[in-house]
Parts: sequence; C-alpha cells; structure tokens
Amino acid sequence: MPNPFEAGIGFTVPFKTQEDDFIGRAAIEERKAHPKEKLVGLDVAGGLVPHHGDCVRIGKAQIGVVTSAMKSPILGKIIAFCRIDVTHAEIGTAVEIGQLDGEQKRLAAKVVAFPHFDPKKERVKGNSGT
Repeated sequence: MPNPFEAGIGFTVPFKTQEDDFIGRAAIEERKAHPKEKLVGLDVAGGLVPHHGDCVRIGKAQIGVVTSAMKSPILGKIIAFCRIDVTHAEIGTAVEIGQLDGEQKRLAAKVVAFPHFDPKKERVKGNSGT
C-alpha cells in the first residue's frame, strides 16, 4: 500500500502546519525519506488498454501494478499510470504489462514522464483577467 508521498498526494500530510505529533508520523517521515514505490506514466504499445491491477513486469519479476489506463484521444495512444519499484522508475525503462494471468499475454510499455500531455509544463496557458 503506497503512502501519500508515493501516491503523489504528499501535500495532504500536515508536516509543516501541524507541530503536534500524530499517529504514524514517524513511519510516514521514514517512507518519505526512503520511498519503495513511485507513481510513473507508461506509454503502452499496441491497441489494447490495460486494466487497473494488471501487473507490470521485467522478465518474470513483478515490479509494479497499473493504477489506471486509457486511450488518449488527444495523444492518439494508450497511456497508463503505474506504481512501480523505485529501482525501475527511470524514464525510458522498458517494461511489460501482464494480462490474463500475468504470463500468457504481455503488452510492451515504456516508463515516461507525466502528465503525458505536457510533462515539462511548457504549454502556453491562457491569460485570465487581461
């Protein structure tokens, strides 16, 4: 089970605003310093959309799990989010998504930065109020 920092919602943990101790604070601080998993984006080859819970593998070893996936109408390809072991979270890492029993059918995928649409946030934003 991921902690808030591994899930990408670390802003919900009141480390700065709440000085008082709370149950689990030490454990969350330890996991923040030494994460085990990371949320990454995947570009999936082919036309099949993986399902929530499909295993992500390199060879026979399961290194992650798909959290969500869809065919992007804007990008024209299959994209997914995945919780993956930090040792394999580097952008460009080739992985396979196991379907059925995780062994019989595999979809090729590659770890990418997210958000998929504008990962560097370089897209021009609209000017509000001008």
